Amino acid sequence: MRDATSIQTLADCLHFMQVGEIERAIALFPEDVREHFPKELRKIHLFHIEKNGLSINQIVALANALTGEHLSATTIQNWTKREVRKIIGVPRIGKKYSLHQAAIIYLLDDLKHLFSLEETSSLLALIFNNPDRDEDDFIKPIDFYRLYAEYAKSTSPIDLLDTRAKRSLEKMNYEHPNIIHVLKLCLYAHRVTTLELEAKHYLNRFI
Repeated sequence: MRDATSIQTLADCLHFMQVGEIERAIALFPEDVREHFPKELRKIHLFHIEKNGLSINQIVALANALTGEHLSATTIQNWTKREVRKIIGVPRIGKKYSLHQAAIIYLLDDLKHLFSLEETSSLLALIFNNPDRDEDDFIKPIDFYRLYAEYAKSTSPIDLLDTRAKRSLEKMNYEHPNIIHVLKLCLYAHRVTTLELEAKHYLNRFI
């Protein structure tokens, strides 16, 4: 489970790659990683949004190098063969996935600790429509992941975030009410899982 800071870092990296600011994306990696990028990411400085996608191994390496997590390529490969394929979609750029598809995969990974994959897929389908294109989504996956990252850092009651979140969405030119509902459920999942991990860590100090 990624903490809020890791989610923000990953969201920022996807955003910078999307808008072509590759140097800013690279700057987010820890110094030791930048000096010795894993083989899957050694050509990241050549990434171009219209020409390049990410393989499953690159999606995994990106998250693990940025956050220190241990996302598994085998796990994602299994997802692409199961019911959740309807929300991820098929590779769009040759045999590689788009940055928006990568954002959906990272959301699935964050939410799997509380919701089943089928529940998470149904939840995300409320805002992401046809998985083979982005034009009909109520919000672009990277933009949603950035919004989720922003509010994952908040300690305010989730039920009181509606007004702030609506203002954030207005600035991004999004307005569909489903976005708020899905955001709140994602935040509940993140907070519950964080509390569970903290409780287990605390318990291990005494037993």
